[in-house]
Amino acid sequence: MNEIEQYVEGITMDLPDEEMEELREEMVGHLQEHVQELLTQGYREKEAVRLAIDSFGDEGKLNREFKRSYFPTYKVVRFAWSVVWTVSGLGLFSYFAMEYYRPEFDNGIDLDSLWLALFYIASLAGAGEVLHAGLQRDVKWKWVLNPWVFFMVPSLMISGLQTSMLFTQPERYQDGLWLDLYAVAIGALMYVSARQLFNPLFLGGNISKRNVVK
Repeated sequence: MNEIEQYVEGITMDLPDEEMEELREEMVGHLQEHVQELLTQGYREKEAVRLAIDSFGDEGKLNREFKRSYFPTYKVVRFAWSVVWTVSGLGLFSYFAMEYYRPEFDNGIDLDSLWLALFYIASLAGAGEVLHAGLQRDVKWKWVLNPWVFFMVPSLMISGLQTSMLFTQPERYQDGLWLDLYAVAIGALMYVSARQLFNPLFLGGNISKRNVVK
């Protein structure tokens, strides 16, 4: 992938498939024309590409503007979907784990616990999303902002540090309670999975599906 295609890829990231393809073709064509004009003016190819890209503007800012144009409530709906998915997934995971380790108990999850989990996960994920959005303007290494890197690496580090408790306090983590040490990592995995599934499940290139987030 050349520099122009990579730049356009960043601008159109997470847009509905059909709009994404149309915008890519249009912008790549426009940028290539601009590069050719600069080449005829005596610029070297690498310099011409950089000037053409700079004239277009910041890719992160353009991406956010296109998202707001196509679906103003995109982030809100994706966030709500991801939180509900995560709470549901953790609830089921906890239920089946306890059924396996302690089948003699009533392992049902009460409503108060679900509301508490919803609040807790929404708070953590919301803080993460705000930080993620804020860093988009400043971070040069875009791979750091990949959701799998941004959300999973800190959660895996936290769970890794907590693993020491299995050896220092083994009596506290018997009969499946050791899974609590990895709740953050498991929850982060479910959240990022839901976040990444949002586009193909609800947008999927069908223009009519944009109404889901409007």
